[in-house]
Parts: sequence; C-alpha cells; structure tokens
Amino acid sequence: MSTTSPMRRIAASQLIGSTVDGVALSMAVLYFHETVGIPETTIGLVLAGGAALSLVLSIPIGMLADAIGLRTAGLALSLLAAAALGLYAIADGLPVYAAGVACFFVAQSALNAVRQAVVGAAAAPEQRIRTRAIVYTLMNAGLGLGTVIGTLVIVVDLRAVSVAAFAFAAVLALVAGLVFLGLPRRVRIGPSVTAARRPGVVALRDRRFMLVTGLAVVLGINMPVLSVLLPLWVATRTGAPEWIAALGLGINTLLVLLFQTPLAGCLRGDAGAARYATLAALAFPVACVLIGAAGSLPALAAAAIVLLGIVALTAGEILGGLAGWHLAFHDVPAEAQGQYQGTFAMAASLSRILGPLVVLPLILALGLGGWGLLGLAFAAACVGVAAIAGRAAHRGAGSAPLA
Repeated sequence: MSTTSPMRRIAASQLIGSTVDGVALSMAVLYFHETVGIPETTIGLVLAGGAALSLVLSIPIGMLADAIGLRTAGLALSLLAAAALGLYAIADGLPVYAAGVACFFVAQSALNAVRQAVVGAAAAPEQRIRTRAIVYTLMNAGLGLGTVIGTLVIVVDLRAVSVAAFAFAAVLALVAGLVFLGLPRRVRIGPSVTAARRPGVVALRDRRFMLVTGLAVVLGINMPVLSVLLPLWVATRTGAPEWIAALGLGINTLLVLLFQTPLAGCLRGDAGAARYATLAALAFPVACVLIGAAGSLPALAAAAIVLLGIVALTAGEILGGLAGWHLAFHDVPAEAQGQYQGTFAMAASLSRILGPLVVLPLILALGLGGWGLLGLAFAAACVGVAAIAGRAAHRGAGSAPLA
C-alpha cells in the first residue's frame, strides 16, 4: 500500500481539525461566561470533567478503532465533534453546554489518537517520528489559524457572530471527517488481523510504554501553562501588557512550525532521544525561572523576560516531545496502533486536568517559588526520559532510526 495518500489525507485532516480546536478553545470560555452567563468556576469544573471523560474513554475508544478500522473510527469521531459544536451554537444554559464539552473533549482527544495511529500504521518505521512531527506541526498551524478566527469573533463581541463561528467550526469538523473516507478501509502494516488474533489490553502491560506515558503527563503540562497559567500570571502578577501572553503563544506556534520537523529528521535512535531529553531538562527550568522572575520587574523588562522564557519553554517542548514520541512508539504492534495511541492520549488529558487544578494554584500562591518547582518537575520528567533512552542505547537498541 502506498503511504503517500494516507499521509496527505491525515495531514489535511489534522490541519482542518486543529483549526476547529483553535476556534472553539479561543472563544468558548469567554462566550459562555460573558454571553450565556455561566460562572467561571462552573466552566472550570465542566472543562475538567470533559478532560476526565476523555481520559476514561481513551483506551476503550482506541480498542474500538482497532476493531472497526481507523477510517470508520475517524469519520464517526468527526461527526461527534461536529455535533458538539452544534450544541455549543444552540446552548443557552449549563446542561447543553456541559453536553457539548463532553462530546467535544472525547471526540477531539480520540481523533488525535486515530490520526497518529494512521501515521504509525501507514508510515515506514524509519519515517514515523518525522511524520508525527509533521502532523504535530500542522496541529500547531491549525490551532494558530483557529485562534486568529476566534479572537476576531471575540473582538466583534456579537452573539450572532459567535453562533455563526461555532456553526462554521462544525462544518469544518465534518470536512475533516470526510477526509477519512479516502483512506483504505483497514490501514495497517503487515497482514490483516482476524478477530481471534486481535490483542487484549496490551498497551497497559507494556511497562516501558506506560512509564514514558506517565512522564509525558508531566511534560504535557507545558500546554496548559501556555494557554491558562501564563495569561493569568501576566495579567495578575506582572506589570507586562496582557497581550504579551497571546504574543507568546504566537511565538511558540511559530517556533514549533519552524523547528519541530527539521529536528525530528535529525533524531537518530535511542542515543539521540537521550540527548534531546537532556537538553530539554536544561531548557525547562530556565524557562520557568525567567517567567517567574517577571513578577518583580518593571513592565518593559517583564514583557521581554516572559518572551525569552517562552522561547526556552518551546525548546523544552520540542526536544522533550520528540524524545518521548521516539520511546513511546518504538515497536508498537501493528494490530494495536489505535490502542497504543488512545492510551498515550491519556497523557494529554491528564495534563489538561492537572494544569488548572494543581499547577495553577501552586504558582499563583508561591509565585517564583512555584515556577521553580514546576521547572524541577519538568526537568525530572526529562531526566527520566533520557535515562530510559540511555539504557536502551546501551543495550544496542539505538543504532538506527526507530519509530
């Protein structure tokens, strides 16, 4: 089977689907708080509940995707995402909003896992990390585009425009789903797997994979740091302009677009993953100390040092993420791609829960000390990834590019 067409289709689906994410994430909270009138604390609890639900369903949905085929699963989940955005468009109170959040979180988390499973199944082993990096880069590009659209809607501040934006995002979700129809019915490497040979819950019994997944939970807190913690820190604890946080997110997106794929192409084996993780272990604490120190500086200096911190944070994100992917998806069974990707998606869900519920109160309470603790946690996770990769390289497993 040629891998070119599946890869192009997954790339297109990722770009469109991430644009949907960007629209929804950038405007949903403000819309439902300021226009619909749902309290901030209630919105926070609903979002945490949606992330928790996506976490619980990650493995079952991954196993179902392996059973029914990645194409069918991708189409069904895209329909669920479109339905969620339809609920956003008509929601005028908490029940419909909560239902929309639940459907959206489950659909989008599982869709990312299915797209990555297609990459793992259709790409050649030596190309998987680079291809995953391309898909991740497109995810950032789509998020950036969707965020621009959502921000423009917020500026207009009209209910009718917001409803239209949710409807537009629902249509985009359907388009992203239709892209799956062009994939082969069964996207796999190797021979087909009969129902009798389909694996049980093998991902949870893979100790190295589960350890790397656990470390990825800590590294994944980088995203709520950028999207939730940083805006609040800049607005309430520094003299920097509030728009610095948005500019920082744009810089993060641009740097990922520029460097993620080239650095993925340079990653060679477990020894290379160990080096990347070690560099990330240095970058993360520097980033956290810089951002935390902005709280005691004048406005201009605070803005400059926050942006420098975001550059360092992005370096840790890219290098640590690539090292983790390399270890997590080395020798994944072809017949269990959906299960492994669904399990790994649990890391992102847990990160989205722990960021607002644990790290945010810690940082707002302790200030620079809280940022320092966060930097140490990031560094410890990277050291763990480097140690796993180093042991594998010592055993001679890292002499060639791996998945």
